[in-house]
Order: sequence, then C-alpha cells, then structure tokens
Amino acid sequence: MKNLLVLSLLAVIGFSQNLVIQGSTTVLPIAQAAAEAYMEINKDADITVRGGGSGTGIAALIDGATDIANSSRPMKTKEMKQAREKGVDPVGTVIALDGIAIIVHKSNPINEISIDDLKKIYTGK
Repeated sequence: MKNLLVLSLLAVIGFSQNLVIQGSTTVLPIAQAAAEAYMEINKDADITVRGGGSGTGIAALIDGATDIANSSRPMKTKEMKQAREKGVDPVGTVIALDGIAIIVHKSNPINEISIDDLKKIYTGK
C-alpha cells in the first residue's frame, strides 16, 4: 500500500521536490502518508500537507497558493470557470472511493431495502 501511495504521488506531482498539498480533511491522512513515504525515499523533498476542507484546497489551487488540491468532491462548475480564468487547468485524479455498508441486527426481520428507502431513512423522511 505504501509503495502504491508513493507511485501515485510521483505520478501526480511530476517528481517535484518542493510541494504544498492542501484541502479535504477526508483525504488528509492519505496525502500525509504518501508525502511521508515520498520524503523517506527522496531526502531532499519538502512536502507540506494541510487540511482545511475541499473548498479551501480548491480555492488555494485557483489562487496559486498550493500545488495540489485534495478534494473529496468534484469541482463545481463555478470553481472550474474561476480556475480557467486564472490560467489554471485542473486535472482530477481519483485516489479512493467511499463505500457504505448497511448492517442490521440478526433479530431485525428486514431482508432487503431499496436505495430510495435508505435515503428516506437517513434524510428523516
């Protein structure tokens, strides 16, 4: 896993030695682990990883304050437009997907449930 993270980071950063990565707190542990693994192999590398949220990372990318924006959501149309207006052409790379498992107690008589019904339960409808 660690080697995969290093290779992914290398591919994304183009072997740069000094980077700032900022954004999603969900992605933060993955980015931090990848940065640490990269810096273990490349002693001259200096990679700073910050959280703050997806929107913060995207805004920093648009403003030129970060090299990589971590986001746990796609960029909004407005953000893409702002980026391009500033000469930034963001390229998305999926590094992980969320999974959800619904588990019920064995005494619960339910055998199956639709996605729509689950949505209603979790939205309070």
